[in-house]
Amino acid sequence: MDSTDIYVQITATSEVSARSKSVIVLVPRNAIEKCKSTLHSSEEDDEAIARQLADPVASYVFTHRRTLDRFRVAYSFAKTAPPEIEHEPPELTRGELEAWLV
Repeated sequence: MDSTDIYVQITATSEVSARSKSVIVLVPRNAIEKCKSTLHSSEEDDEAIARQLADPVASYVFTHRRTLDRFRVAYSFAKTAPPEIEHEPPELTRGELEAWLV
C-alpha cells in the first residue's frame, strides 16, 4: 500500500477567452483509504479517488469565478508539493483537504 498523500492540480481554461486558473488540492492518504473502505473497492486507482475527492473543492472555486464562463478542465497528479505552494499556507480547507489557488 502506498503511504503518500496526493496533490491534484486542476486547471480550468475558459472556452471563450482561453484564460486559465488552477487549484491544487492536497488529498491526504487517510482520506483516500477511508474512501476505499467506504466504497469497498481496492480496485480503484488512488489518483481516481483523489480526483473524486478534489473535484468538489475545484468546482466550488471555479464556479465562483465569473471570469471563466464555460470552461474545460485538465488534471495532473503529484506525490510532492509543487514548488509554487511549497511554503504557503492553504487558502481553502474542506474537511481533511487543503487547497491553494495558483
